[in-house]
Amino acid sequence: MRTLTGTDARPIAAGIRTSMTTRGLDWTRRHPASTDRILTAFLAIISVASIWFVPWPSSAPSRTPGVGAAALALAVVAPLLARRRRPDLVLVASGAALLAYDALNYPSGIVFAATFWAVYSYGVHRRSDNQWPLAVWIAEILAHLAIARHGNASQTVLIYLAATAVVWIRGDAVRSGLIRAAREKEARALQAVTDERARIARELHDVVAHALGVIVMQAGGAGTVPDLAEADAKKVLGNIERTGRQAFAEMRRLVGVLRADDHEVALAPQPAIAQIPALIAGLAGSGLEVSLEISGEPQSAPPGVELAAYRIVQEALTNCLKHAAPTRARVSLSWSAQALSIAIADDGPQADGKTTGQRSPGSGGNGVAGMRERALLFGGDFDAGPRQSRGYRVAARLPLGGPQ
Repeated sequence: MRTLTGTDARPIAAGIRTSMTTRGLDWTRRHPASTDRILTAFLAIISVASIWFVPWPSSAPSRTPGVGAAALALAVVAPLLARRRRPDLVLVASGAALLAYDALNYPSGIVFAATFWAVYSYGVHRRSDNQWPLAVWIAEILAHLAIARHGNASQTVLIYLAATAVVWIRGDAVRSGLIRAAREKEARALQAVTDERARIARELHDVVAHALGVIVMQAGGAGTVPDLAEADAKKVLGNIERTGRQAFAEMRRLVGVLRADDHEVALAPQPAIAQIPALIAGLAGSGLEVSLEISGEPQSAPPGVELAAYRIVQEALTNCLKHAAPTRARVSLSWSAQALSIAIADDGPQADGKTTGQRSPGSGGNGVAGMRERALLFGGDFDAGPRQSRGYRVAARLPLGGPQ
């Protein structure tokens, strides 16, 4: 067993001290009221004790301390309990109590220390840039010249003014840092809202485009049959109704997120990879014949990756409906330990088929852009374009580690 030397132990001790300091600061940030009570109690104890045990040199004898001195010392410290709520009144009240203490010529001790904490608190926690409390405190300092009973009063006043300047500058700097941090936090929150709205817009686009594509193709296909049997008509209408209901439910959920005022909204589960077979089954009778191939051992994926994979397959099949149906398409899901590879390829429109549009390389409008954005968001790869023979192919690779 290796024995730690003094050189080895120093970094360990420094790390322990840093960890303890960090935990202590975290505790004070989480419990500001308790921190102020502890600090005020500590200052009260040492301020009262210093009246008897911390003599300061003076050219004139001080008044014998007693209950009055202790009461005034506590009056200097006690306002600090409200230093975050009313730092202006705390500074004025603490300074007035110190002035009364010195006017009665009690021993200095370190009673004055609490007033400088009040100055710092006003610098940090003031609600506006109005400086009247600071002006009142400076006037209270200068008043010491009028009540002085010893020759070094001017020296005391200069020390008070210098200490006030140093403490005030420090407190104001902390306040500026807090304001800057609050603004940055607000900016991040606003950006998060913007990103969320963009995400919801993509979701709505995918839901509406897919549902309308299925409905239009099924209705159009049924309309081209000369003598459509009643059973076939009911099947087509049933598929249209089911697709519409599913789209309406998803749209209502997404719009509900936009209208929600709190985080307690009950949301339906997000679509995931496990729902892809049901998505394909719902395309029956739409003019798009889809096969699904899964290779590799399915892995656990983050919810965002699950949703991205589902939406990419959904959007790619919707584009097949819009631009190539009636046709055949193949969906391939290839799992590895690191990523999920997705490929959707169609054979293009049949020679006698009627399509709603033609795709050119890189086309696809917001649908292709949305698929690419989903893949890149999670550090993946995306590619879309015509196949060498005929048809169109969409490919994406989604790392299973989540956003990069």
